[in-house]
Amino acid sequence: MRIAVDAMGGDHAPEAPVQGSFLAMPQCPAELLLIGNEKQLSTILGRSSEASSIRIVHASEVIGMGEAGPVAIRKKRGASLSVAMRLLAEGEVDAVVSAGNSAAIVATAKHFVGLIPGLRRPAVAVPLPTPSGKVLLMDAGAQAEANTIHLAQSAALANVYLKVTQALDHPRVGLLNIGQEPSKGMRVIQRAFTLLERSSLHFIGNVEPQDLFTDRTDAAICDGFVGNLLLKMYEGLLQTLLQCLEANVDDQDPSTSERLRLILERFQGNYDYRNVGGAPLLGVRRTVVVAHGRSQAKAIANAILLASRLVNDRVYERLSAELEKDGVLADLRHANTALMLEQLRSKWGFTQKQNSEARTQKSDDKLQK
Repeated sequence: MRIAVDAMGGDHAPEAPVQGSFLAMPQCPAELLLIGNEKQLSTILGRSSEASSIRIVHASEVIGMGEAGPVAIRKKRGASLSVAMRLLAEGEVDAVVSAGNSAAIVATAKHFVGLIPGLRRPAVAVPLPTPSGKVLLMDAGAQAEANTIHLAQSAALANVYLKVTQALDHPRVGLLNIGQEPSKGMRVIQRAFTLLERSSLHFIGNVEPQDLFTDRTDAAICDGFVGNLLLKMYEGLLQTLLQCLEANVDDQDPSTSERLRLILERFQGNYDYRNVGGAPLLGVRRTVVVAHGRSQAKAIANAILLASRLVNDRVYERLSAELEKDGVLADLRHANTALMLEQLRSKWGFTQKQNSEARTQKSDDKLQK
């Protein structure tokens, strides 16, 4: 097994990816390849006695955190991320780990590696902790906007991913919305509700944000803009609660405060990106793990270990095979086409009725004259 680490991606590159690779090595069965500027990487590796166990693949360019992904692919063919994805597409490595520009990760993965046949776009899957387990949030940031079929296909991806990784026979899938009624939310969400209701998935309807803290659903589907906002809200909320607890310790009953602190820290530990490491980019044909842009060495190490587990368990291969066997992507596409035709007929019928009424009115006006 070989894992390519984008050594130039992230706020703390290249130091963090190099040190993260060293941290992961004792537990990781894979050979690690650092993709980036050879001179910079050699200087950092030269400080360690373990440098000989990590291979460097030179990349002459870097995609910045603020660059547009598709543009960067065209302008920076020699970027570390492009080189890493090219190696993945050619079968030279089994996985790619990057804390770089998420839009560029998605764009390069789609361009070089490709999507599962029938899929329109990939999605980032993040498990959020609940008191009784976890709920899978998709999309957590791969694409800011989504239409009806994108949301429905994300639901199909989440369904199969939970079957493969959690051994759930019929995962409950919900559509994240501002209310449970089918008429709530934006039109694209209302249409996605109709589409998922007609699918073979175990669709439980709309779920609201507070349901993410309960056991109501196994997966919550949304666009990447909403999903990424939720992730950042989780980060800030947990940190704020811990700070408030420390600032208001009950001197009369310190044991209660300590118990609350331990509970919050345990909850935070199950979610903290430094412990989780990264999130799989589902829908591409080979293993890609997206790490947090602020990742330090510990987070990079855990992202590498996650990629190793995904490859070892053949998650991406099983995901693709299960989707093909179920035929759910094709069913959703056909159902989406039928839904669009229904809406067009309804709109056209209404327009025809209006035109007919207008012609009748004109005829009546002429007769009156």
